[in-house]
Order: sequence, then structure tokens, then C-alpha cells
Amino acid sequence: MRVTVKLFAMLREHLGDEIELELAEPATAGSLLERFGEAYPQFHSALASLKVAVDQTYARNDEPIAPGQEVAIIPPVSGG
Repeated sequence: MRVTVKLFAMLREHLGDEIELELAEPATAGSLLERFGEAYPQFHSALASLKVAVDQTYARNDEPIAPGQEVAIIPPVSGG
């Protein structure tokens, strides 16, 4: 299944607003992060700190992703 993934913060700076990833079904938030790490090995060390949001809600790694859902990868952010 092909998924369009919105990106934020430093990921957006390096890769643009969004990317497309091909995921095996059944897809989960965890499998999305694994595939992201394979496709973009320069971010592999950051995988543990990245969060996945599905339909604008943070998802657990075992949460399924269905075709057509809005998906985002969100790195940790800090601010003042």
C-alpha cells in the first residue's frame, strides 16, 4: 500500500513537506517507521524519538494504518 506521509520540523527541512512510502499490509505505525528508516538511513538513529500521527492523533507502534488515512511523522521539538 502506498502512503503519503506529512513531515514536520527537521524532517521537513531535509525532505520537504511530504514523502511517499510503500508499506506491506497490514501496515502499522511501527512498520511505517521501519520503512522510513530503510528509505532514509540518515535518520535511522532518530527513529526511537520519532512519533507517528494517524488522522491527527499520536499512534502506538501497533496501531494499524488503513488506506486513505492521514499519516505524519513528527520529530521531537523544543521551544521557548
